[in-house]
Amino acid sequence: MIVAAKGPSVIDSVGAFPKKQFPINFCFIMHGMVENLENSIFTASTHDVPKLDKLAYWANVLAGIWGPIQIEPTNPHLFDGRIHSVKSTHLTFNEIRFRGHNIHRTARNIARMKQGFYVLAFPRENPWTMTQEGKDFTLKPGNMYLLSNTVPYKSHDKAGYDTFNVIIPSRILENLVPGLELRYMFNLGPADKKANILHDFVKSFYRCLPFDGEEEALFMENSLLNLLTFLLMERSEDIEVNDSSVKLAHRRRVLDYIDKRLNDEFMSPETIARQNGLSAGYLHRIFKPSGATIMEMVREKRLCKAHSLLANPKFSGLSVTEVAYMVGFKHPSDFSRAYKRMYGFSPKETRFLRQK
Repeated sequence: MIVAAKGPSVIDSVGAFPKKQFPINFCFIMHGMVENLENSIFTASTHDVPKLDKLAYWANVLAGIWGPIQIEPTNPHLFDGRIHSVKSTHLTFNEIRFRGHNIHRTARNIARMKQGFYVLAFPRENPWTMTQEGKDFTLKPGNMYLLSNTVPYKSHDKAGYDTFNVIIPSRILENLVPGLELRYMFNLGPADKKANILHDFVKSFYRCLPFDGEEEALFMENSLLNLLTFLLMERSEDIEVNDSSVKLAHRRRVLDYIDKRLNDEFMSPETIARQNGLSAGYLHRIFKPSGATIMEMVREKRLCKAHSLLANPKFSGLSVTEVAYMVGFKHPSDFSRAYKRMYGFSPKETRFLRQK
């Protein structure tokens, strides 16, 4: 049985929650209600919810925070979910524990999302595996992850999951970091000082929420985003300190070049390198930290552009074939296969799902 979760959520109900500082290991209040203070703090637990109501209740809670999502029970006897969430001006901080069920984001869910977002996640107990684009990706304690929620995925919960995370709207992060990948992993061991600085800052930020004024909250949000941007730009261990800015500038210039020429079906690593005054080998080195080849990145950008065209009513007059050519695919059939692999549904279905 899979329950589809969609708003409005029970987190919109009005209650009372004491205004205080919450430590990072906050102990969830064990009740079956959601409490709210000035629309900024809420908590929920399935602990005291009747057994037959737990699934629907938890699905509704998650929908209010994550948007449309699917809940699939795996063990009704262990089914449990608890969350404490605090909203800043643009960012939302969450402590979540659950077990006895999987969480999926389907193509239909994504089509109904009001806005895309990234999740900066800090797993605390047990690994959590998700399948995205046909590949398994496991989140493990001791690491920090940045994950896009705009591509379908399925989770595989075996022992439950305990995580602290921050929801960041995609539009904010994409304005700061051009050419974002779908996911990043950072080790929080002593070797990565920048990742640990961000981790400690996020914890301190969370402990101080909510702020009394919007100006303070915005200042802190900008500081967090600047630290994250710095980490994303400098994440490669292959980049030496004395030439990181040079490689970063080259990477930005190449990404800008690709964005402006997505319709060029003859784009290749050699032409990209030559047009940007680089060798093909150097081009591959500066994109190696992303975990994708340069042409995989080009394909992803083309598919994202195609998705935005197909989902926009202004371009409803374009056929799928026309869209495929506009984003640089030589063969519409190749475009359709790649599109369905990435989004979980066909280009034609995109317009139908958007209207539902």
